[in-house]
Amino acid sequence: MRQHNLTKKILGALVFCGFIGCQDAPKEDTILVVQGEIQADTTWSADKSYILDQQVTVPAGVTLTIEPGTVIKANAGEAPTVSMLVIARGGKLMAKGTAEQPIIFTSINDNLDKENDIASALSQEDVGLWGGIIILGNAPVSLANGDEETFYVGLDPNDKSSYYGGNKTDDGSGELEYVSIRHGGIFIGTGSESNGLTLCGVGSGTTINHIEIFANQDDGVELFGGSVNVDNLIVHASGDDAIDIDEGYTGTISNFLVELTDRSDNAVEISGGQGDSAGAFTLSNGTIDGKGAENSNIYSIDEKAEGTLTNIVATNLEDASGSLASNDKVKVETNDNKKASLDFNWTRAKQQ
Repeated sequence: MRQHNLTKKILGALVFCGFIGCQDAPKEDTILVVQGEIQADTTWSADKSYILDQQVTVPAGVTLTIEPGTVIKANAGEAPTVSMLVIARGGKLMAKGTAEQPIIFTSINDNLDKENDIASALSQEDVGLWGGIIILGNAPVSLANGDEETFYVGLDPNDKSSYYGGNKTDDGSGELEYVSIRHGGIFIGTGSESNGLTLCGVGSGTTINHIEIFANQDDGVELFGGSVNVDNLIVHASGDDAIDIDEGYTGTISNFLVELTDRSDNAVEISGGQGDSAGAFTLSNGTIDGKGAENSNIYSIDEKAEGTLTNIVATNLEDASGSLASNDKVKVETNDNKKASLDFNWTRAKQQ
């Protein structure tokens, strides 16, 4: 009798497995929605897709690592529920892609599917679909009231994670290499549209190279003070300025390509520091392609700016002069022995 009952149980189990399937573990989700503050060190891998839902923040003491080839998409939403990635002071973003496997940030409206070899149907006309990436650091900024820190306009001023600035010139916020940021620039709050990549008080201990900003509604890259260096940068089809410098930025932007459209404003806009210590920038080895734009300038530089422009070449631009605002503290130099080292074959812009 006991043997008969055991046999019935085994047969019942086999029939049960036949109907529902027997698995060692539940199937792991491949699409992950990320919200709010990331509480602990986290890795996003290329075998999954990630969706930013409203503001996602990497707070102080936490590192977000993103593997090569990972695609991150951001939900649509208007202020105050804009989807964006914010790296707070003391937090780190380790996003190191490769030319073969870049890390891509884009909109949820983008049908890009690398796993199934589906290319994006969005174009350079598709802008303002999410909020971009904002990195806040502890490096010096030059503010009008003499303060060492301030909050980024558009973020919550009552949240400590919204503030940037300090006295740590070599502050490190992580590494960004071979990263493409696409279709951003939505309005995020009073007086603030978002840039593709916003660097606020980011220090020289941060590595940023091989970056693409594609079809952003506002500026491509905007730097508020800080001392971080940016190398191999392409900004394609920005709605406002391609590169915008404020609050006494003292780093170097080198080996860059700016491609404008008819809706672009300046290729480069530079505002000096507002405090006693203005800081001096360097822009070197750049090419600005106006693409026939009629209403864009090479640059707009105010009277407080200090720095050096070296080997900047402009082509296909209606107004090739721009304005230095009679500023003798900005030096314009050429050095024919120093050629730009550009590596943009991996970018979305090259597919246009």
